[in-house]
Amino acid sequence: MPTSPLSVNNIFQGYTPPGGAYDEFLLDTGEPRLHAKNFLDTVVKIGREEFEHRWQQAQRTVQANDFAYSGVVTPKDQPRPWELDAIPFLISSAEWKTISTALRQRAQLLNLILKDLFGKQTLLKNGVLPAELVYSHPGFLRAYHREQLRNDCFLHFYAADLARSPNGEWWVLADRTEAASGIGFALENRILTSRMFPELFQQCNVERLAPFFIAAQETLRKLTPQSLENPRVVLLSHGPTSPNYFEDAYLARYLGYTLVEGGDLAVRKNQVMLKTLGGLIPVDVIFRRQNSRDCDPLEMKYSNSRLGVSGLSQSARSGQVGIANALGSGLIESVAFMAFMPRLSKALLGTELLMPGVASWWCGDPEQLSYVLKNLEKLTIYPAFRIRGKDNPSVESLNQMSPKKLTELIKSHPSGFAAQEKVIRSSVPVWRGQIQPAHLSLRAYAVSSGDSYTVMQGALGRTSTSLDPLEVSIRKGEGSKDVWILSDEPVEHITLLNEQGRTISLKRSGSELPSRAADNIFWLGRQLERAEALARLLRSAVNRLSGETRSTSDLEVPVLLRCLADQGQIEPGYAIDKMRNQLPPIEHVLPTAVFDKSQSSSLRSIVDELFRLGSIVRDRISLDTWRIIRRIDKGFQPPGYGTTNLSDVLTITDDLITELAAFSGIVMESMTRTQAFRFLELGRRVERSLQIISLVKNSFVPMPEVQSPIFETVLEVADSLMTYRSRYLSNLQLAAVLDLLLTDESNPRSLVFQFMQLAKHVERLPRNRELPGYTSEQRLVMTLLHSVRMLDIQEIADTHCLGDYEPLEKLFETWDYQLPKLSEAISHRYLVHAVSSHQLSDISPQ
Repeated sequence: MPTSPLSVNNIFQGYTPPGGAYDEFLLDTGEPRLHAKNFLDTVVKIGREEFEHRWQQAQRTVQANDFAYSGVVTPKDQPRPWELDAIPFLISSAEWKTISTALRQRAQLLNLILKDLFGKQTLLKNGVLPAELVYSHPGFLRAYHREQLRNDCFLHFYAADLARSPNGEWWVLADRTEAASGIGFALENRILTSRMFPELFQQCNVERLAPFFIAAQETLRKLTPQSLENPRVVLLSHGPTSPNYFEDAYLARYLGYTLVEGGDLAVRKNQVMLKTLGGLIPVDVIFRRQNSRDCDPLEMKYSNSRLGVSGLSQSARSGQVGIANALGSGLIESVAFMAFMPRLSKALLGTELLMPGVASWWCGDPEQLSYVLKNLEKLTIYPAFRIRGKDNPSVESLNQMSPKKLTELIKSHPSGFAAQEKVIRSSVPVWRGQIQPAHLSLRAYAVSSGDSYTVMQGALGRTSTSLDPLEVSIRKGEGSKDVWILSDEPVEHITLLNEQGRTISLKRSGSELPSRAADNIFWLGRQLERAEALARLLRSAVNRLSGETRSTSDLEVPVLLRCLADQGQIEPGYAIDKMRNQLPPIEHVLPTAVFDKSQSSSLRSIVDELFRLGSIVRDRISLDTWRIIRRIDKGFQPPGYGTTNLSDVLTITDDLITELAAFSGIVMESMTRTQAFRFLELGRRVERSLQIISLVKNSFVPMPEVQSPIFETVLEVADSLMTYRSRYLSNLQLAAVLDLLLTDESNPRSLVFQFMQLAKHVERLPRNRELPGYTSEQRLVMTLLHSVRMLDIQEIADTHCLGDYEPLEKLFETWDYQLPKLSEAISHRYLVHAVSSHQLSDISPQ
């Protein structure tokens, strides 16, 4: 690339495209391409230092939002951060117009193919497609057969993987018709890069993405069987184990739809219903992100019953629910169909394809098989039939075989394999601390709009340093680019917000929270409170095990160790005086135990579970709340050097308590008092009650001989020491301590305060208020509140100090029994208890 006068600031200095590929930024002469010149000149003026600063800010945003490709399955299965490149891919509006026209034609053709194969099947009758190709495809099932669809459309969302050949011509590498993955990532890329280069974004007249999403909303709205103005649309996700779960949650929030999993839905009288706290409510449209074969365990032979909705296929056939894309639409994204696309275009459209697909062959055809076997070294071999997310064998394993072994495999089952010409994708500059070349493919998107398709004015750019097939490069880790379509004139600002003239009905959110989401939120509240209680307990223990207080803390340490053992943080033997001296020093054991992921009760495991639950319900919490959860997860880690010691534990637990306090503050000040808030609070209050009982029971039963240091330690752990001192100064007595921790209704850390909050939230849970009497959870919480309000705490304290522990012990036993019963009663009435569905063939007589 020619040297700029400002070469010291020129981040593109030294960029050399790889040979044999079309470079998207530079001409063969080394000069910038015309449409890229303005961008390159402006970036040079920004300067290297400012460019790097902006890029670091964008990276921090990615990390703060935890934008990632893979879902969270287990703590060991960490998400892979989204690798967004700093330099967007630029393309002129004139060239994109040509691409868009070709994509609209291809989407219409694919829709016609689906309509025919799942309808009259004239393509098979006339020999345009081989019957063996279709009938042997595992995605061609009777359950998908439909004579008529609403709006006559199978393919509502379409994605195409594109690449530019060395001669500058665009090719279609693959069609994606099951579910157009990556839309959310394209949107996030745009938000990040436009913030990074706000002045450039305006100067370059970049086309907006909003018109595509407006068209998507309108398409989904028109799918409703009853032609409702404001239908209930849900986004059906695979769930947190899916690589695209973050994208699903992001799209649901952006489009304003309810994020659901299969277990959130049920079919009653052919009507799809959403399971909510207030009962079943009808669903009009499903924006499907699941694979078709996972959607209905009743009719799909290979369905994952835990993901699907029994009866969904019949509901769709009866016209009771609209589904986008229609079930079975993934049939034609198999490589084998690519070999017949030119023939199909002539048969159905009467014209040639406007954009060619990469040369493809299906080995089930004898002539095509012969060509493939003679040219294996020039081709990439694929399984003929693609089932999204289930390539078996993998493309990588096939192409690592020796030619002889691969030939034998193909000959053993020719119809099971297809081949494509190897593609040399175009090159682009990417920023990785310095400028480097990489190969580019685009995933472009279209959504049905009337009798045509609206193409996104942008795309998802995907970069890789290798020329491996896209399926392989994704697994190895690829980069991403925003795609800027450069208009010749200023671009109008467009928003997804409804027009101001449209009247909406005012309402307050009520019981429309899915039961599964309420269940996860309830347990998120419990894990948050459990983490805080253990952090405070650990902090007090570490303070007394280290530093200058070590020699004067022999009275408090055994009590704290007993509390820690009761919570499963350390071996039970440390709670017994005679056994403690036979075990390794607690100073050495405790730091390791805190971060031991192999123990489900360790604080690190609790933080892992907290993060997992937060990931699942992130569409129900604010971005600031999610950032705190993420900071908790990232911050609660052992030091990356040396051996973890007590000082490290003290610092990390201090930070954890601060972050948890920030979470509580956001919840109380920012979270709308909906059912999501109530279930979060119910979980927190149940857990805090159990933690208070555990602390007081393990500290005061039996009563310590020297009491004042124990009283002070318990008040410290319960975060009530300052209140006590403001009332009683340094005069520590059991009655006053028990009153503050158990029966003081003004203390938010007291047991009675937790019971009061539980009673308030239980009272506001949805139920049929016309029925007489109280529900089981109401009776339980009223019993709990009554039991603590009726206490004569002075009498109990006096009796306890005289050595009669039975009254207090009986109270603890009662509360320990009733609190889990309350949790079970709430779960039984409102939360998820899904059983696996069964196929009819599984339960038929043998």
